[in-house]
Amino acid sequence: MSPYYEKTMAQAEVPYAAVPRSSTEGRVRFSDEQHGSDADVEDNELFEHPEALEVADNDTLYYGMTLGARRARKGRGFWVTVVSLVVVSVVGIFWLYFDGINWLQRSKKRNVILMISDGFGPASETMARNFVQQTRGLPVGFQSVLDEILVGASRTRSSDSLVTDSAAGATAFSCRMKSYNGAIGVDARRAPCGTVLEAAKLQRNMATGLVATSRITHATPGAFAAHVVHRDMEDLIAEYEVGNYSLGPVVDLLFGGGRCHFEPSTRANHSCRMDARDLLGEARGRGFRTLLSRKDFDALDAHSAALPLLGTFAPSHMDYEIDRDPHEQPSLAEMAEKALGILTAATKSANAGFFLMVEGSRIDMAAHTNDPAAHVREIIAYWDAIAVARAYVDAHPDTVLISVSDHETGGFSVAKQLGPEYPEYLWNP
Repeated sequence: MSPYYEKTMAQAEVPYAAVPRSSTEGRVRFSDEQHGSDADVEDNELFEHPEALEVADNDTLYYGMTLGARRARKGRGFWVTVVSLVVVSVVGIFWLYFDGINWLQRSKKRNVILMISDGFGPASETMARNFVQQTRGLPVGFQSVLDEILVGASRTRSSDSLVTDSAAGATAFSCRMKSYNGAIGVDARRAPCGTVLEAAKLQRNMATGLVATSRITHATPGAFAAHVVHRDMEDLIAEYEVGNYSLGPVVDLLFGGGRCHFEPSTRANHSCRMDARDLLGEARGRGFRTLLSRKDFDALDAHSAALPLLGTFAPSHMDYEIDRDPHEQPSLAEMAEKALGILTAATKSANAGFFLMVEGSRIDMAAHTNDPAAHVREIIAYWDAIAVARAYVDAHPDTVLISVSDHETGGFSVAKQLGPEYPEYLWNP
């Protein structure tokens, strides 16, 4: 028998003022000094003996109401909850129907900036960093805008060579697969492969753009918008870029050189086409606005320019940065900045963002000709474009920025010391 049962109520060491069954009160009540006690009613041995006490539900006692009253209140609370959920659901359905779907789509809006430094490797970055640090009197620990965002390296090769070219490299970026050297938007079996630019345009309804300092029909930009079996088929690449194929126009903005591939062969001093097709005229017929000069470029208002746009600012490749006349040709950074402004304005009210590829094309070409002076300045011009893109991302955090190289070129080395003696590494500026 419980020791509590043998004691009088006054002697019972429990945190309650309990009363016998015969009491007219008929209920257990908390004492004032024990009302806030942490004691557990269910664990109290006193309640194991119903013949001694009648104990009401302790929660009921605590809340100061009968068990029936509390049940009634719970019932009302249940139906209030059900009605509230129904009201919220109905309001939510109406919101989704009238505006919510658009809001959800806008919340998923993304921009992608893919920047490609053609023919650019670690030795080239090191040389450019050292050049800028030394010529501008910067600290030895100076970092470029690329150094600050470095996250890793890419492994580059093609399906048929340990050393990739720009065509296969760009096809790997655009189609997510290795292909042979010379391939433009085709796989190793020479079958067309869907590009990320085409997917952005046709599946995501994004605005699209290509910017390069090479001919805009060259290997890297071509691999995002065309499908030909060899990179030298630039006449055909130009046709793809103005929408002359089954998918229609998929590039909204093109800035670069290479006007000669859009002009008919009848214009002997201006054309490099093998036929008499006037692709500038065909582009205008498809709604393109064509830009042919620096003056046209400067007159273009980024906030109001209508797409599509085709800007070719040189007959062939644009000039090296070291030779560029700023009154004649825009820089890579200027073209990137204006392209970003135009694409931003064009997608401001849309539910989808844009995809823009920007290539520092002539880094590679200067390395091919073993021209370090041109090479380093092309790298710095690419840095300037990176700075533009990074500033844009800071202002538009829904934008993804990727900078990657397709390969390096020329076997470039910052320093070289040959001889029978071990080198002393005294390579100072």
